[in-house]
Amino acid sequence: MAIAVATVTGCSSDDKSSGAGSSSAAPSSSAAASAAQADPAATKAITDAYVLFFDGKASPDQKAAVVEKGSVFAPVLQAQAANPQAQSTSVTVASVKLIDADHADVGYTLLMGGNPVLPDQTGQAIKENGKWEVAASTFCALMMLQGGTSPAC
Repeated sequence: MAIAVATVTGCSSDDKSSGAGSSSAAPSSSAAASAAQADPAATKAITDAYVLFFDGKASPDQKAAVVEKGSVFAPVLQAQAANPQAQSTSVTVASVKLIDADHADVGYTLLMGGNPVLPDQTGQAIKENGKWEVAASTFCALMMLQGGTSPAC
């Protein structure tokens, strides 16, 4: 249970950044250029998944539905739900950049009680079965920073 709380409350960064703020690299192809910006529907779906996943008041089942490998993360999500400190978490999404049709980088800030605790993070989203989800790698990176793990990682 301590790992679950530390996962949301004590992380310092997500080092899996892939340059979410640098979409104006060398001109290569129109496909690469269009991949830099997510269409409005994808941006909304990804943002909604992040907001729900990091909402401390959302149920573990709701969170499992919007994270890759959600059923495997269930014990961690259950432990978070039982912790009063974790219940005050939320997120703001600053940017969504498509990598390809099924992967995106997400710029976000994790909040606790409305105050930033992990500003300017870069996470990933993945599209599975037609639905955008928070990538397991994002949640795993947060857990690993605190020495935790999950079979989903």
